Amino acid sequence: MLTLYKNEPNGKVLYAEYWMEEGQVVEHTGTVGTYGTTTKSDFPVAYCNEDEFKSDFLKRFIDQGYEQASNQYAYILLVQYPMKSISGSKRDLWLKDKASEALIGELGWKGLGVVDGHDMGKTANPITEFALNIYCYVVDEKLGIQAIKRVLKETRLDYTRIKIASRELNNDKEYVLKYSAKKDQEFYV
Repeated sequence: MLTLYKNEPNGKVLYAEYWMEEGQVVEHTGTVGTYGTTTKSDFPVAYCNEDEFKSDFLKRFIDQGYEQASNQYAYILLVQYPMKSISGSKRDLWLKDKASEALIGELGWKGLGVVDGHDMGKTANPITEFALNIYCYVVDEKLGIQAIKRVLKETRLDYTRIKIASRELNNDKEYVLKYSAKKDQEFYV
């Protein structure tokens, strides 16, 4: 998969991406925060391989002002679930997989960003506390938080237990708590 972004003068951000699926090329374009438009077609015979198609795709969109996704991700959103032990229960492990899957779909299909892993263990809280952390790289903090809250609520993935914290990607400052389902204002990674 290759994703590109373009900042518009009106403040909106556009995305364009493609991936290969069962011998077909899938192109997905739109405005960040929306599902956009998806087209599928047989792999064009004009290209010998995917590298040639990728090169053409890059040229086509970079000429319009798009940039590689890694240059556009501006925030890391950390979705945190409390756990009762350092290794987590079967439910915590299930939740890690299901929440990650839901977030990958929501952020990806709306051009917002990607899920980039997780960790589980003891937090930095002086009071012993354990947590599951899921890390998401996003281009828009506000839209990313809204999408995360919505998809976890709709999929009933313990939405009433989450905290969402944010930090700018190119800034080593601490995460700032942006949402807490239980109105707990303390946050520890």
